[in-house]
Amino acid sequence: MKNQIVASIAALPFALGAVFAGAAEAAGLTGRIAFNGFFTNITLSEGELSFNPNPGDLIASVTTGSFTQFNAATIQGPLTFDGSGDSPFEVTSVTNPFLDLGTFGNPDTSDGVNTFALHSGSTVTVMDTNGGAEIMLDLNGWFTDEFGDETRGIGNITFQMAGVDAEYIEGIFDGSIDPIETTFSGEVIAEMKPVPEPTVLFGLGVVTAGLVASRRQKNS
Repeated sequence: MKNQIVASIAALPFALGAVFAGAAEAAGLTGRIAFNGFFTNITLSEGELSFNPNPGDLIASVTTGSFTQFNAATIQGPLTFDGSGDSPFEVTSVTNPFLDLGTFGNPDTSDGVNTFALHSGSTVTVMDTNGGAEIMLDLNGWFTDEFGDETRGIGNITFQMAGVDAEYIEGIFDGSIDPIETTFSGEVIAEMKPVPEPTVLFGLGVVTAGLVASRRQKNS
């Protein structure tokens, strides 16, 4: 019986190693990616944000973690909301995937692999600034890597307009002022790793259960 206990204890580190290895393999995309719409503008209109062209190309300006493999992306809209009230506006519908990550000049920026999809909780906020107005689109969603593993993503897109105020921008969103285009930039962070795969956890549970059973038999 003592040998069984020793064998179970000896197997435990290997099971733990398998857990962490499984977690690493299933970690998905982590880190941050900042981008600018060098080739793409954002369009403000009644109850809507979209892009021109749509989808439009983005250039990655800063990348960390697993995002260092990407230097470009495509972005697509529209995002719609009720613009009849006051800021902030809650986004009610989106076009997914919102971002498709890849490398500049390659078709992998539109292949539906390594993507960021928006979920509920995104908002559009309009604020007065010195000499103009700033609009911020909060982003909430999930990254999905090439293996289908997901990590939660949060971030924002910001854009400024000189010579106008927040009330003017809200007028665009409620339809009383004509649509307008402007440049933008943004950043998204993959902030949370998923748990290890269930099959890996099951393996650890088997080893742990064996250790407990052996101890109980010894004590009985």
